[in-house]
Amino acid sequence: MNYRDLFSGIAFLIIGVTTVWMGNDFFADAAYVPIGVGTLMGAFSLPLIWRGMKSVLTTRAMTDSTTGHNMTTHPAPALVDHPARFTTTLGCCLVYYTALPIVGFYTTSALFITLLAVLLGERRPAVIAGITVGFITLLYALFAVVLKRPLPVEFFLAS
Repeated sequence: MNYRDLFSGIAFLIIGVTTVWMGNDFFADAAYVPIGVGTLMGAFSLPLIWRGMKSVLTTRAMTDSTTGHNMTTHPAPALVDHPARFTTTLGCCLVYYTALPIVGFYTTSALFITLLAVLLGERRPAVIAGITVGFITLLYALFAVVLKRPLPVEFFLAS
């Protein structure tokens, strides 16, 4: 049985609902992003949960009712396909979370994207630089220009 879709969908739904719930405590204009992101995450998790439930129910329907043995010959896939990549990503996220208030938002985000891309196997410098610059530009446009929200100050700009 493939439980990955089901578990992922439930996890995204919980994170989305929690984000909306926590976003309700923000001031009116600052609440738009967490409420919007949480709502979209919860909405997009529903088809994933549906697909996971459908897969689980289909697999159970294929079970032989007299012997109780599963008639499919496929072994159950692992919940995480690449444990090393998962651990690397989780470790980078923890370092990012820890370094963010100290180093600053833009610097930490640029280092995080670059480091994670290299650690996950991307070797084309132009691709890494393009993704990093594009993502940082979008973040700046969203938070500084559109929402006019301050982010953690860069360590080299702090007085």
